[in-house]
Amino acid sequence: MKATEVHVLPALDPGESYVEPVFLLVETTLAEDGEPVTTIDRISSDAADGRDGWTVKNLGQSVPMTHSAACEWAVSFAASRNIPIVYERDETTATGYAAALSGGAGGSAGAAASSAAK
Repeated sequence: MKATEVHVLPALDPGESYVEPVFLLVETTLAEDGEPVTTIDRISSDAADGRDGWTVKNLGQSVPMTHSAACEWAVSFAASRNIPIVYERDETTATGYAAALSGGAGGSAGAAASSAAK
């Protein structure tokens, strides 16, 4: 599989269900010290084994790289193993956005949302 064939999609919200039998999940959050922490997991359905649930194999935890670099690595890894989907969630940008809104940084929420959408 070529890297261009791997789809990178936003991770689902809590409570939503993944339906693909195998995919990668790249998540970046902020640690207590404010530094970004990236985790890369390979997730596969146990349905092929006749069991319910998912198997999670951690490929990288606390990876010292940017979210975009981790996504690029995940796409390359996925392509080499015929995994068609990479889901990604970067909570470092959402946290900064929320802090700016709640901190009274000026402007309206609508203007900030409009800027964020660009």
